[in-house]
Parts: sequence; C-alpha cells; structure tokens
Amino acid sequence: MENMEQKSNLGNKIFYIILALLLVGSVGASFYKIVILKNYQIVAEVSCDPAIEKCFAYECDPTTEECSENPEENISYYKNISKKAATIYACEQTSEKLGCNEGLSCTEGEADCSYIFCNSDQLLEGEICSE
Repeated sequence: MENMEQKSNLGNKIFYIILALLLVGSVGASFYKIVILKNYQIVAEVSCDPAIEKCFAYECDPTTEECSENPEENISYYKNISKKAATIYACEQTSEKLGCNEGLSCTEGEADCSYIFCNSDQLLEGEICSE
C-alpha cells in the first residue's frame, strides 16, 4: 500500500515538474520573440496629403479639445503605417534614421511594411475619409 502511494506521489511530482518546465519554456520563448527580437507589427498614424492620397480625416471636437477658429485648421489628415517593430528599433539606432527621421515611413524594398489608406467600405465608427 505504501509502495503505491510513493509511486503516485512520484508521478504527481514528475507531472508538475514537466508542467512547470513547459510553462517556463513557453514564457521564455514568448519573451525572446517579443522583447529581444521585437517580432511584431506596429500600426501607427502618419501624415498624409489629401491632394494625392486617400487619407483618413480627423475633425477637431470642440467639446473635448481646444479647436481653431479656422475650420480648415480643425481637420487633420493621416494614413496608417504597418511596420515591424524590429525595423523601427534598428532605424532609431542609426545616425541616418532612414524610415523614421521625421515620421515613420516605408523604405524602398522593406519587407512587412505597408501603408493603409482610407477606404470608405471599411471605415470604423467615427472615421471619415478625405474627399
């Protein structure tokens, strides 16, 4: 009887040790991928010229913020950029700052970098497109 209890306790210990190792390994792999390699996409707003691009438009709301008296100054235009976090980090570490100097941009031939322009069929609540 005592031998069965010892085997059961040993089996439980082995199970919990394996479970703890899998958990630590999973957290470690995620930490390495996200923090060390910076292997994820960033989506951010960047400036947009409505004369040549289909931009998102943001209109100042006087109830929540201070707006200009000139209605044209109350509208700001933007597009979204989707870019790898690792390339943003690498860009910030260089003296040339290619792709991140004034604002984020895609450099020629850069993989996993794209602009997201306004599409009236896919607008979210509160979003408007430039005309």
